[in-house]
Order: sequence, then structure tokens, then C-alpha cells
Amino acid sequence: MVGYTIIGAGLAGLSLALELRKLGIDFEVIEHRDYAGGIHNIVPEVRDVINELLREVDVRFTTTAMRIDGTVYAVWRGGYRRLIDNVVVATGFRVMTMPELGIYGDRPAGIYPHHAVLDMLYYGLLPGKNIIIYGDNTYAIYLAEELMKRGVTVKIVSPIKLGAGTLRRAAEVIVGRVRYVKGLGRVEKVLVDNEWVVADTLVISMFKPFNRFPEFRAVGQAVIETYDPGIIIESGRIMARELASKSRDFIVIDSDLPIYPGNRVSRDVRRVIIPCKGCKVIVNDKEYVINGDAAVIDLPDVERVSIRRVVS
Repeated sequence: MVGYTIIGAGLAGLSLALELRKLGIDFEVIEHRDYAGGIHNIVPEVRDVINELLREVDVRFTTTAMRIDGTVYAVWRGGYRRLIDNVVVATGFRVMTMPELGIYGDRPAGIYPHHAVLDMLYYGLLPGKNIIIYGDNTYAIYLAEELMKRGVTVKIVSPIKLGAGTLRRAAEVIVGRVRYVKGLGRVEKVLVDNEWVVADTLVISMFKPFNRFPEFRAVGQAVIETYDPGIIIESGRIMARELASKSRDFIVIDSDLPIYPGNRVSRDVRRVIIPCKGCKVIVNDKEYVINGDAAVIDLPDVERVSIRRVVS
């Protein structure tokens, strides 16, 4: 019998598992793919970290979690087991849907979510020859670079301007929004604002946090909107310490911003993550500037904490 079941063997799940191991807590990591790393599998700097984690943490591959008649089970070929409350979800971002993004038109072959293309690349396959990646983040950039290494033509369409020097290879970047897809059997062209761009493939690389098992605790991008690997790793450390804490003494947080791991934190831990890109916040009477998309904050050792966003 395992102490905790961690759903997902990406950066967040593996980081949590390693911290639990250090604390002497039993765990099991399950992963529905037959490889680890998830969305970070093609990010060179993070891939090295994942490989180091895999030397310390065992993973049960081709094992998934699913809900059947309101009950969540771990399921593998030839068996299943009910998951009760000793579960942490580490399934990462979900890809936004085309209706969410306001993309209309035909639905031909050649439209893929980001994670499906990662799977293709892992198995040595390519999604197309003339590809548009719709994304405003580092994962879209790394995917473009990986595809270009394999001789594919790639254009990145981003609603925001990507920073100079972000791309290490010469991918064309179009600032705009994908509005419409045209194609009969296969994608033929994509409308970006008011201009048609010829392509045979559209990859959606726009993401949102999503915990598909909200009755369970979660780590990483399943609950935190961040592209910072350090924040993802820190979420695993915080959760491990929360799970290990035997204290019944908590800090209650009153906040107008989302707080990870929640609005009640063990006094043994006293650490939270605030996702708020470029914000200034006041924690009781101390001001913090969040330079990235999230920040790790050490809380004062008091019973109650107030966190407020500074509006300029």
C-alpha cells in the first residue's frame, strides 16, 4: 500500500516525489505515457533535471487515472485500483480548445494540441511539413525549434510580441490571433487577423491550468499558471512539506489573489506561491515585486496574513 499516489511524471510530479522520499513518505508515481517529462520533455535545460529526478524516483508507466461513475481509479493493463484521498494531481497544463480561443471555420485533419505533437516527436513522427504553432509562451518556442531541427517549416503566431533573442533559431513570428481555419481533407490555410497564411498543420500551444480531479490536491501547472520551472519545482517542495506536517497550527490567509497551496498553510511550512505576472503585492506590511509570472513568498510567523495586490 502506497502512502500517496502522484498522478503525472512531469517536472511537478517527479519533484514532489523526490521531496516525499527525502521526508521518508511512501509514494507511487503513475504516468499514462510510456515516458516521463511531459511538456518539458523537449526543453533541454529542464530535460536534464528530469533525467536526474528519474535516477531517484521510480515511475509506473502506461497507468492512468480515470473517473468511472463518480469514483477515481488508477487503471493499467490487466488491473485497476480505487483512489481515495491520498492522491496528488500533477497532470500539468491543458491545451485550450478552439472555441475558447475564438477559432472558427473547418475542422480538417492537421489540427493538433501541443501534447499530441510532443508524442509524435518522441516516436520519431512529424505532424506536417508547413506548420503554424499558435502560442504565446516558451513551450511554443521550444516546439518550433525542435520541429525546425527536423527540417520542417514553422511559423509561430502569437497574440503578443515575443521578446528579442527568445528564439535561438530563425523561426518567423507573426503577431496576431488565429481567427479561422480553411481546408477540406487537410489544413490548407489559416486566417491570422485579416491575413491568410498557407500551412498544412496548425498546432495549438495555448494553455490553462486544469485539475481534472478537483477533489484531490494538486501541484505545478495543474493549478498554477506559470512557465517558470523553478516555481513548478517549488510547488512540489511546498506540497511535500504540507503532506508531511503533523502540526495542527495553521496560518489563515486573506487574499485578493489566488494563493498556492491555499488560504490555510501549516505553520511548519509558512511558504506560498503567488501567481501574478508583474504585480506588486503587500503581505501584511511588507511589499514584494513579482518580476516573473509567479513568486515564492515566505510568510511571517503569525496566525493571520493579509495579501493584497497594489494597484497603481
